[in-house]
Amino acid sequence: MLSRNLKILIAIIVVVVLPTAAALTWYWVTKDPTIRPLGITKRALVERTAQDGALLTIVIRFDPDEDTKASEALGNSIVRALEAKGVIGSVKRLPAPGQEMTVTYLIGASSIGPYSASQASSGISAAVGAYRMVVPPETPGN
Repeated sequence: MLSRNLKILIAIIVVVVLPTAAALTWYWVTKDPTIRPLGITKRALVERTAQDGALLTIVIRFDPDEDTKASEALGNSIVRALEAKGVIGSVKRLPAPGQEMTVTYLIGASSIGPYSASQASSGISAAVGAYRMVVPPETPGN
């Protein structure tokens, strides 16, 4: 028969270890670095985004009959604006027949927008701010 103190010790260990073991198991299955307990690091996020593409993605939905060239130009303009702020982004253009052109900024699990094409520049500062929360700018000496 186990002593009362030993039973309490085992219960404490189970309460502390079980959630961590479950999270590690889920991380092992999904390979999602945000699930890994106490393990979300800049390196893990960079590795994850290297597989999935850029951390900041600009999604442009456009009508292929009317806005093909305009959507390319808008994507290039947004990428240049982001690069001026020190952020690299990738553009994904999605045809959406019969709809007006919209722009959505995706940063990790966050979504900013959609903005109409004429208001797309309004979301750049918000997208850069959200990006900086996930990946802080490099500082000299680090």
